[in-house]
Amino acid sequence: MSLTINTANTISLTGADSSTGNGASLSSAALASQTASATASPDSSTPITVTAVDPLDHSRIDKYLSALGAPLKMGADAEQIANALVPVMQSLIKERPDLASADFDFSSNDGSIAVSSKTMNAADQSWLQDKLNSSAPLVQAVKAYHDDAVAGYATWADADGNPLSASETAAVSKQADKLTSFMSLFSALGSEAQRSLMKGGTYHLDSNTTGSNTLNLAQDPGNATGFLQFMKSVNAAKNGTATFTSTSGHTWYGVLRVDIFLMGSKAIPNFFPQSDTRSLGIDETV
Repeated sequence: MSLTINTANTISLTGADSSTGNGASLSSAALASQTASATASPDSSTPITVTAVDPLDHSRIDKYLSALGAPLKMGADAEQIANALVPVMQSLIKERPDLASADFDFSSNDGSIAVSSKTMNAADQSWLQDKLNSSAPLVQAVKAYHDDAVAGYATWADADGNPLSASETAAVSKQADKLTSFMSLFSALGSEAQRSLMKGGTYHLDSNTTGSNTLNLAQDPGNATGFLQFMKSVNAAKNGTATFTSTSGHTWYGVLRVDIFLMGSKAIPNFFPQSDTRSLGIDETV
């Protein structure tokens, strides 16, 4: 049921009931009704549509909440992508040491993986793309990220009352393919996490406090060698093995336990349709 209200000849009530101190009294409302025609603006005639919602039906809110969970799922998917990429990069360094320091990125592409690079020639880029696509766990993790992004978008559209058609879903799927370049995402997640760490000292991967064992989540993961070093820091932060040595020389153990992929980072895209929805529910007592 929908009700259209014309705002002409209406005023808002802001007075407090002198007897209760809580909101406008019935007498105030009656007075407002009597004086509305004299105080209303001649231009305040924009209609407002109010749609009745069954307060016991939570299905729409449940859809919005499900959609809002998509970025968290995508963060977990990104972690699976990173973990699946580790053995692929280890294999790459053994097979093609000449590409160990070659920068590249990759994204989803219609169920497979597409590689991009500003430094590799076409042949090397093609070889690397085939290498990544030969890893079933990596391809599956990339697909899960893509599918969770599309599901979040579609669920929000459905909650808005605009379910996607087959052609619209296909178009959203293509948008999701271009949503994330994963090496860039890893870099953004690591840099954000690094900024949250304690200052005034140095983190190390474990009890070895030599300079070569430094934990650095902000290091560049954009090539095979850099990515593997980056993942050592990521895993040390997650597993709680890191130590912190202050500038005064004191060392603390077990001071860091954080999963950079599950921090609710802004680096994970919020992939939703344009919507007029600004809140998820109204609790009103009359």
